[in-house]
Amino acid sequence: MSFLSPCVLPLVPGYLSLMSGVSIDHMKGEGGSRSGALRAVVINSIAFNIGLSVIFIALGATAGLVGSSILSNPWIRITGGLVIIVFGLHLIGLLKIKYLYKDTRQFSNEKPRGVLGSLTLGIAFAAGWTPCIGPILGGIMALAATSGGWKGGLVLATFYSAGLAVPFLVTGLGINQFLGFYSKFRKHLHKVEVVSGVVLIMIGLLIASGYSSLLASSRLAGMLPNLESWLKAPTVSTTTAPKTTFPPVPEVDFQTLDGEPFRLASLRGRVVLLNFWATWCIPCRAEIPEFNAMQSGLEARGLSIVGASISPVDTADAIRGFQKDVKQEYTVIRGAEDIGAQFGNGPGLPVTYLLDREGRIRQKFIGQTSRENFEAAIKPLLDEAPATAQNKN
Repeated sequence: MSFLSPCVLPLVPGYLSLMSGVSIDHMKGEGGSRSGALRAVVINSIAFNIGLSVIFIALGATAGLVGSSILSNPWIRITGGLVIIVFGLHLIGLLKIKYLYKDTRQFSNEKPRGVLGSLTLGIAFAAGWTPCIGPILGGIMALAATSGGWKGGLVLATFYSAGLAVPFLVTGLGINQFLGFYSKFRKHLHKVEVVSGVVLIMIGLLIASGYSSLLASSRLAGMLPNLESWLKAPTVSTTTAPKTTFPPVPEVDFQTLDGEPFRLASLRGRVVLLNFWATWCIPCRAEIPEFNAMQSGLEARGLSIVGASISPVDTADAIRGFQKDVKQEYTVIRGAEDIGAQFGNGPGLPVTYLLDREGRIRQKFIGQTSRENFEAAIKPLLDEAPATAQNKN
């Protein structure tokens, strides 16, 4: 939407020419070596896109970092939601904000020289154009703030940057096709603004009312393709090594949804599948029915499944609301965001750990995993002789 906005789309050819030092006619193949022109455009476009991404990724990481305080303070959350609604009304045209019709770019008359010049131009583009594309960017940053930390905000902002950067590069490779597309699409530019405005108003209402987690409802998720499930995530499997080589699970403090303290040590003597998840995580949601089935089928043999959310967005009430839509027939706990670092989760969810009866981490699953793969790792541990068995807490 940002690339197709009136702030960006009409000026793309001019920027390509400015940063590459190649005229539009030359890019079109009218005189000179087209291959040399394309090479210059591609190299300088990559540098430009890196510079462009630096600003947006930094904004996204910052938004994710401060997101927990925004969400926990109702007045800040309501104010932020109202600002996004104002941005949406501005895009639709019902409210005119003069500042958002201009940019703050300050360039010299000389063209940027080389890759470093294009990199600098990309940074200037992102910083200077932020007021103009601010309404859309504001909605993206609001989503980044609900991502559960700076890493999640960084990932979301990276994909937003790609939404601007990739079309820039593609345009440079096919300038003739772009000019033909633009001549037909220019009459629809305001429609893009209207659609963007409606989306922002909806996001603003959800954030202001405290119901932004509805963006992750299973009904909405069911209409979206789960692209992450196409990736075959690696697993760390060393179940044949001596038990003493496996690290013990970090002893951290969790809480039940009722606010009672919970520690994994209470499950010592049982095989534990510890799943880090979040209500807004689509792949996490896809695993829940599998966990329910495994808990029912293997509980008597000594398996306990525990779902742990360390997202600041997932309050106890938010999780209970989620469970009205998606049942979780196993233990669900909450914890501080820094617990993920103690486990070495890294960005992205879900992350699942398989613990043996003595509380050692025997296997780690990254990303969505099938029930067959889980059970292939669980059942050998269930057959191992238990240490001092304890009752399930």
